[in-house]
Amino acid sequence: MEDEQGGRREHAEVIVVGAGVIGTSTALALARHGHDVLVIDRGSAIGHGSTSSSAGIIRLHADDPVSCSLAMEALPLWESWRDFLRAPDDEEMAQFVRCGSVILDHGDGATDRYAEVLASCGAAAEQLDAAGLLELAPYLDIHRFGPPVDITNDAFWVEPTELLQGALHTPASGYVGDPALAAKNLADAAAREGARFRLRSEVSGFDHSDETWTVRLADGVNLTAQVVVNAAGPHSAHINALAGVGDDFTVGVRQLREELHHVPAPPGVNLERDGVHVVDSDLGINFRPEGGGAFLVGSNGAECDPVTVVDDPDDFSAQVSVRSWDRQVLRLARRVRGLTVPPRPRGVVGLYDATDDWAPIYDTTAREGFVVAMGTSGNQFKTAPVVGDLMRQIVESALEKEQAPAVLHGQTTGREFPGAAFSRQRTAVAARSRG
Repeated sequence: MEDEQGGRREHAEVIVVGAGVIGTSTALALARHGHDVLVIDRGSAIGHGSTSSSAGIIRLHADDPVSCSLAMEALPLWESWRDFLRAPDDEEMAQFVRCGSVILDHGDGATDRYAEVLASCGAAAEQLDAAGLLELAPYLDIHRFGPPVDITNDAFWVEPTELLQGALHTPASGYVGDPALAAKNLADAAAREGARFRLRSEVSGFDHSDETWTVRLADGVNLTAQVVVNAAGPHSAHINALAGVGDDFTVGVRQLREELHHVPAPPGVNLERDGVHVVDSDLGINFRPEGGGAFLVGSNGAECDPVTVVDDPDDFSAQVSVRSWDRQVLRLARRVRGLTVPPRPRGVVGLYDATDDWAPIYDTTAREGFVVAMGTSGNQFKTAPVVGDLMRQIVESALEKEQAPAVLHGQTTGREFPGAAFSRQRTAVAARSRG
């Protein structure tokens, strides 16, 4: 079909911009409810944007009950991934590995706050003393090294004398080792329900008239839809600007360059048996077991760590930096007894679209029919299977020319989530942790 200017045109009821784990989950939920969905992405493969640089951690602990409940809503779907996606037996599937999480207790009160939130949501958690922590993960050095300082600070090298008080353990937590495959699984499931996908499709602009959005692509194709969903990850702010939305947002979004480093475990450490996800605010790192007997480690957002904000998401170094490698891996070497720092850095670099308070934005916008799923990188992979259905509810409101629902409903248990928690116009909670 051609438009009035002679260009090619394609129509869908809903166009989703972004084929990461949030975009594909949204497409699946919409397609399962009978909506005509087209997903477009500038990349050449599903899930190869910020999703592929996710740590893939499925954790339950959070600063607030809404985030904790949302993670609990998603966990059963990860546990029954093939059944949830109604996938054929021969389809390669992302695997959820249950390893549990421990939040190390170094006396700042964080574990007590997490325990209170987890209890309010009915999530299983247990307080471990130092002996219990070592029984769970015998390779850990349980000394107190913090507060976190840069490795160039002499205080980093001072030998500690005090011990951690223990840890908070959530045994149901785990990780998915191949986040990009999880996004592909969602896309394949959506395609079985009738969703369409168009890769290598870069958005160059938008037009909006007569209750129809026109998405102009760089290759000259014009796509039309009643509703557009912006799930473009680190490019979401750029997509908003092209669509003329975002001026009324009270929550900011930044594109942060993040690194995850791959480090072999010491000889004799059996991570298949003893591996656990460790939240270590005492040293300022997060790490989990990785396939092949290794750790995957990254920053936990310590104040002493530099924050790299990227203005242009198409212009940043994708190479692991020696400076960042040394910072995180030397910290890991303090926590894991017998760890040898490899001579050559190995890891993954990506961009996270992160809000001011590390909570996502799932909302309609001031322009009718334009919906956003933003600020999800780095902490919402775990909730993606449920977020798709939350976004479906918001899109259906937009199709009816209404604002986002005041209450969103979880698809697993029917838990209710206040739409205000994900509003573009909420008051950001400055003290909220990234995890």
